[in-house]
Amino acid sequence: MPLLEGAKFTTVGVTVGTGGTVIYTVPTRHAAVVKHLSFSNSNSGAKKISAQYYDSDASAYYYIVQDLSMAANSFTNIVDGNSISLNANDKIVLTAETSGTIAALISVNEFFDPNR
Repeated sequence: MPLLEGAKFTTVGVTVGTGGTVIYTVPTRHAAVVKHLSFSNSNSGAKKISAQYYDSDASAYYYIVQDLSMAANSFTNIVDGNSISLNANDKIVLTAETSGTIAALISVNEFFDPNR
């Protein structure tokens, strides 16, 4: 079971590329809870983005959203009051239709998990 005392709160921002941009990887011997995952399209035209969860135990990728169409100059939070639980070495990977047009922001709570 993860230890709740000493939790670390982390926020990371990236500009998303077309080749699979890793926005976050859970450190070894940790668990994490994604509290916020948002995208901002700064382009004057609609653009698509996909987000995947990589399950390191299963060595498999699962879509959180696939080809989400974002209107020009728009913002969306795909977690929106929910959360995504991750284990050691799991990751969140983003792929944009056009490189450099969509920025992403993720906020996670990390917990040390000596059993992972």
